[in-house]
Amino acid sequence: MVTGAQRAWKWKRLIRNILLTGALLAGAGVGLWGGTQLLLRSTVFRLTDIKVSGNRITTQRQILDLAGLQQGGSLLRFDTKAAVARVESHPWVERAEIKANWPSAVEVVVTEFHPFALVNVELGKERHLRYLSRSGRLFGEAGMGQELDFPVITGVQAGKDIEGDRLVKGSLADAASSLLLLAAKGNAILPIQAISEVHVDETRGILLYLADRPFPVYFGTDRLQTKYYRLVKVLEQLYSKKQVDAVKEIRMDYLDDKVLVTGVQIDG
Repeated sequence: MVTGAQRAWKWKRLIRNILLTGALLAGAGVGLWGGTQLLLRSTVFRLTDIKVSGNRITTQRQILDLAGLQQGGSLLRFDTKAAVARVESHPWVERAEIKANWPSAVEVVVTEFHPFALVNVELGKERHLRYLSRSGRLFGEAGMGQELDFPVITGVQAGKDIEGDRLVKGSLADAASSLLLLAAKGNAILPIQAISEVHVDETRGILLYLADRPFPVYFGTDRLQTKYYRLVKVLEQLYSKKQVDAVKEIRMDYLDDKVLVTGVQIDG
């Protein structure tokens, strides 16, 4: 039988073991905290080499501020994943890669969006001129001092032609972008640089305006690729015969196999 003295002794030993374990854990915690503080204050992990590359529109200062990087900062405190998310929040940054080169260097590689057109986004009475990438992504808003020498897609309605930051697939705005992508391939007669505006209209479809000519070109809504290359042939004929100045309008949507050029007579 276990006597009262034995039970008391067992309890004392249990309590002593618990207190000893607690003391060891506390000591380890204090040691770990102290070691962490020493590492954080150590000059070994202080940033001395920070490189930023790939930026053209964004500045190095903007990237560093978004990433939270500065000379002398501790690499141990740096959260790479969070920094990437902040840099990619910039409207001109498509993606960012940040590599920590221990113990004291960081490299930031930025990939920016490249615009090929502008989109005039209508939201009620408001108008916002935004850049468009070849993938159909809308990004940064055009402002003073920025490059504006791009064709503009007009008549685009927010909430109808745009979903999030992208053109809605199958919309007229998306079709207008596809038309510009054809021109961006570099055709000598009708390159993208020769187009000033592509207007989208529910009733009339797509209207194209040249940079140096006032007349509209009516495309309708279908067979845009066929109509684009047919327009190239029409313009080539008009330029060669020096008749383009007399043109009032060109109807690519006149008949399936016919083009109507108002103001002049052309063959075919």
